[in-house]
Amino acid sequence: MQQDQAVYGDIQFLTGSPHRRAVLSALCDEPARPHELCSDIDVTRTTIQRILAGFRERQWVVKHDGDYRPTVIGRRVCKQYSTLHEEVTRARRFGPLAAHLGPNADDLPVAALETGRLTVSQEGSPLAALSRFTEWLGAVEGDMRAVSPVVARPFNDIGAELLSGDTRIEFVIDSTVLEQSKANYEADLELGADHDQMTIHVHEDPLSLGVAVDDERCCVVAYDDGNNLKAILEAGRGELYDWATEVFERHRERSIPLDRLYDAENTVGDR
Repeated sequence: MQQDQAVYGDIQFLTGSPHRRAVLSALCDEPARPHELCSDIDVTRTTIQRILAGFRERQWVVKHDGDYRPTVIGRRVCKQYSTLHEEVTRARRFGPLAAHLGPNADDLPVAALETGRLTVSQEGSPLAALSRFTEWLGAVEGDMRAVSPVVARPFNDIGAELLSGDTRIEFVIDSTVLEQSKANYEADLELGADHDQMTIHVHEDPLSLGVAVDDERCCVVAYDDGNNLKAILEAGRGELYDWATEVFERHRERSIPLDRLYDAENTVGDR
């Protein structure tokens, strides 16, 4: 326990001030003297001396001929801190997306978080993600495959417009979306169910995230518990595209085609 407390104290020391990381990083670039560090980092000499004393106490740096230089473990601490800093920075940026995707996104490729375009709805721009998703749908190229846990008039209108052209749509929804469509968008549901260019599947369990894939692009869509669109991550072909395609196919495999569901209901009704 004492060892753990000592390690925790070392972590607190390094993370307690951005100046400490800056000093260690500067020394990893090249050995330096306190006055050189003062001019580069813009802190007082007293602060620099305290930081260097803390590093020497932990054997992260040593002093040689007036210069301070990192030890091999000091370099490793600096490298791992940089990795942690990058990961926490990424977490802050993508938190609004990750918080609303549910467990189905646990294997979302990290590289996609670096290369994808992220749009988040937040205070001051509460409809930003919705507007961007609407734009994405309006620019669909070729055929589209999608999973959606919600139904809404704007999405239905864009879908009808796509079906008026050559676009083929394969769509996975859950039973809640199906019932909402029956109650509020009956004509739209009938259009999709009867249209030769559209296939609807009903997933056996409630859906928690949305994905959409066309011939060249994909997007991942996150909704809150009130079905408000909170964030959208989009990209061209690549890791995110492959992942979104796999998510769609996995959900489709666990779904029942709507026409088969209707046939079963009609059979029961005729008995």
